[in-house]
Amino acid sequence: MERVKCSVRDVSADDRGMIVLLAEETLHPLADGSGHPERYHTTELLDLLERADVFVAEAEGEMAGFVAVEAEDDTLALRCVCVSPAFEARGVANQLVDWAEGVAIDRRLHRLTAFVPAGDHPSLRLYRGHDFVPAAGPAQLEMVLLEKRLPATED
Repeated sequence: MERVKCSVRDVSADDRGMIVLLAEETLHPLADGSGHPERYHTTELLDLLERADVFVAEAEGEMAGFVAVEAEDDTLALRCVCVSPAFEARGVANQLVDWAEGVAIDRRLHRLTAFVPAGDHPSLRLYRGHDFVPAAGPAQLEMVLLEKRLPATED
């Protein structure tokens, strides 16, 4: 597939419905297909959209995906990276992870983290391609905590 160049921006109130539809179309079936339907709940997504910083990727006049992040101490946690099926394998997820890293650096945070299902090989490959490595952290059934240390910044 041909790569696309995305523009990434802050989420707007008008995006909420499209984000929910995109998550229902992609994340819900992913959770069901992995045998863990409990990993996706619309109410949890709505809660995440309320509390997290959300950024939307647009390409070819459409919402190509979104990323939701939350700052925790010296860390920016990637809570959700979601890409529209129409834009899979076209570099959108990479651009969203790059954007999140830029946010972390701008905020002078020291690392990025992401919890990923152990069997989600495309997501594991995505994060490893961005130099994330396994990290010690709170145990979650069949989940892997990945982290990326960021360059030290001067205050």
